[in-house]
Amino acid sequence: MVMVRRRTFLAVMAAAGCAVALRALPAEAQSADLKRALLGFEDGVSWAAVSPTFAAQRQHWLNNVRGSRSASELGAQLLRLEAAMGWSSVQNSWRTRRAGWVAAVQGATDDHRVAALLIELEAVTQWSAMRPTWRAARGAWLARTSTI
Repeated sequence: MVMVRRRTFLAVMAAAGCAVALRALPAEAQSADLKRALLGFEDGVSWAAVSPTFAAQRQHWLNNVRGSRSASELGAQLLRLEAAMGWSSVQNSWRTRRAGWVAAVQGATDDHRVAALLIELEAVTQWSAMRPTWRAARGAWLARTSTI
């Protein structure tokens, strides 16, 4: 009787573990979507719009984005990118909004919130700070990023 209960217990625990693992997959998939969105936006930013320091450390930044395991980590990379963009890259209204935006990114714990803050940054970014290909890519990027 004890052996049957033990097998039943182990079977239930194994099934529960599978259920937990299955629930985790969509979150991981969503993080992958957020990574693609962040990488896509960065790819659209002109080299002239970012600091030379960021340009020199870009590969490290890309590796950090790809290796991020949480929305908070991706938010930190979003902050690094935004900080590397000069004031001339964004609309004047950003000067008053930026502090609140930074605080919101620092407090963001889910992909949906970080994606919304990424979209907000994109919305205040000047066309002159973006590569010419961004105009064509923006609509699809925005549609995908809005669903995260």
